[in-house]
Amino acid sequence: MTTEATIDLEEPAPSYAGITYVIPCGGEKLDHAAPARDLYRGSMFRHTLENTERCARMDIEQLGKPARVLILSGKYGLVELDQVIEPYDLRMGARGSVTAATLAEQAAALGIDWGAEVYALLPRPYLARLDEGLRTLDVFVQDVYEGCGGNGDQRRVNVHVGRPAVTGGGEPDESGLKVWIGGDVSAFWWGIPMLVSYLRLLDAKTLPVATARWVLDSGGFPMLDKNSGWTVSGEQYAADIKRYGAEIGNLVWAAPQDWPAAPHLLAKTGLTEEEHQRRTVASVVQLRAAGTGVHIIPVLTAATPDGYLRHAEMHRQAGIDLWDEPLVGVGALLFRSVAEAAEIVRLLHAAGLVRLHAFGGKGRLLDLVGHLLESVDSAGWSADARRTTDMCPHGLVKWERNCPQAAREWAAQQRARAAQSRVQPMIPLGGGRAAGPDPWGPVLRELLDMV
Repeated sequence: MTTEATIDLEEPAPSYAGITYVIPCGGEKLDHAAPARDLYRGSMFRHTLENTERCARMDIEQLGKPARVLILSGKYGLVELDQVIEPYDLRMGARGSVTAATLAEQAAALGIDWGAEVYALLPRPYLARLDEGLRTLDVFVQDVYEGCGGNGDQRRVNVHVGRPAVTGGGEPDESGLKVWIGGDVSAFWWGIPMLVSYLRLLDAKTLPVATARWVLDSGGFPMLDKNSGWTVSGEQYAADIKRYGAEIGNLVWAAPQDWPAAPHLLAKTGLTEEEHQRRTVASVVQLRAAGTGVHIIPVLTAATPDGYLRHAEMHRQAGIDLWDEPLVGVGALLFRSVAEAAEIVRLLHAAGLVRLHAFGGKGRLLDLVGHLLESVDSAGWSADARRTTDMCPHGLVKWERNCPQAAREWAAQQRARAAQSRVQPMIPLGGGRAAGPDPWGPVLRELLDMV
């Protein structure tokens, strides 16, 4: 029979100079004693062990420092991979499970003390017990699964923990179109410039840490579509932006609580286009006054192309000169024809607004006016992968719709389409007009006179 633990608790070991990864035990086990790495037979345990061991090997090879993997057992506590233990049926938190005090003793015997690097890939009850024990040693556990919603998210994190950095895309060239990939909370680990919806973060129990630059979309479109208005106060939205900037980090800009003036949303709210526009401007003013520490971009919205120019003037009257802004968002482009969306971009660009971000901009729109845009965002890459590829061919995840390599390749395709776009002649700002009918010329000249 094996003993409960083979770690010597009497004499603390010398400090371990490397990285310690801690993974959870599993419910499915052999029916006889075996080394811990072999005892647990569940697919989630095997997946976590495989990827974490691969990560430890990369640490040794690339960082030149020791790295190891330990298992946290509900009965035995911290277990080394080759330690032989008997099968058992005991979960963390149940009567008789390992205590925080025992974990502290085991950690000290394993050389884990002040300043140690400990990364946990653990479910909440196991993480809480380990953290409770190690804090008595002044060791603070890093939660690798922070922000994960379940096993699916954790598996995706496992894959990225165990793989070298994905190549072949990188961040956009500063001189070209910036493409912010639409992603979920678990995608913060991808190291890709991302746009994440505020509504997604509202559901996150714990906040992740961003490994690359990202921007925050308000989620105004689905918010109004579902609730016919905003159910989150401006004060809460401002406080959340401030928290995301401080805790998630790498937040470049955030959208205001915009009121998209798409015709079907106007019907939902019962408000006019002008009222949607006023509320959007008011949110920019309120959020900037709140001191979130994050840049709030103004967002233009309208039901008709000429309405975008009226909204630009409305910003100016509120003290926001869009012509001096580093970036101006263009919203409510979804559900329009590509031709009309392109006409809106051309109209704004001709009016002198040349630093534009097109929310949801992709594909054919970039073929037409990509050269006129500063940046775009879209989650269309995932939908495309779902329709065309299904299983991931890159070996990173099961489904291509969740693959960071697919996201990078899609972003590169969008940048290439924008670079090759053939821009139609813009409306002259004086002394004549472009050949052919120009339905927006009179509105443009009127608005330019006001500016």
